[in-house]
Amino acid sequence: MPRQVTPHIYCWSEIHGEARHEAYPWNSFLIDVPNDDVVVLIDPLPVASDEAREIEQIRIPTHILLTCEFHLRESELLKQRWGCEIWANEVELDRYEVSIDGTFVHGGRLWDFIDPIYVPDVYFPETVLLVREFGGGLIIGDMLSGGRKDAGIADGDLGIYAPHFIADFEKARSSISQLLNYSYDFICFGHGSPIFDDPKAKLKRYVENDEIWENLARRKRDTPPPH
Repeated sequence: MPRQVTPHIYCWSEIHGEARHEAYPWNSFLIDVPNDDVVVLIDPLPVASDEAREIEQIRIPTHILLTCEFHLRESELLKQRWGCEIWANEVELDRYEVSIDGTFVHGGRLWDFIDPIYVPDVYFPETVLLVREFGGGLIIGDMLSGGRKDAGIADGDLGIYAPHFIADFEKARSSISQLLNYSYDFICFGHGSPIFDDPKAKLKRYVENDEIWENLARRKRDTPPPH
């Protein structure tokens, strides 16, 4: 069931890792854009019939925004159901094998409510979405995770789950650090629990801590990649 995160942001999740007693959520989001006839799905996970009806009770989705190619997920099926347009970052269009209906750009603004921020060089090219709710909030797809037991990341904290897939740690660190140039009061993640307590300070400590990045590089060298 979609749950309300803020007055205009909703989330629904799949729970992974229960068999290993390391349960954590995979998340997708709905943004009911204020003062506009726009309802946006972010990286939509599969939607059961009852969940679809619950979403429709909020409002019928009009758009799907993708943070990266790997989060296309059920977008085409949901487009068939609701007629919503699928949008992606224009610099990533050649990475998609499906029809993309519209594009957004880094530094632009969508419906006076969502700012796309292009972040390359972590796992793969991604777009972080800055939502102008309260003092601002980030929605991050893959590059950082929130609290998740399988990765040893505590609730209320953040981290990189799979350093094995990062080609260049200095580039990744520099790319993530650009998120410190924006104002926000919360961070929601495609994987893991959100942060509402001083998220920017936690991100700053993570990015600026040399020991963290040395440990990530050591994990890549010394342990096999996750399955």
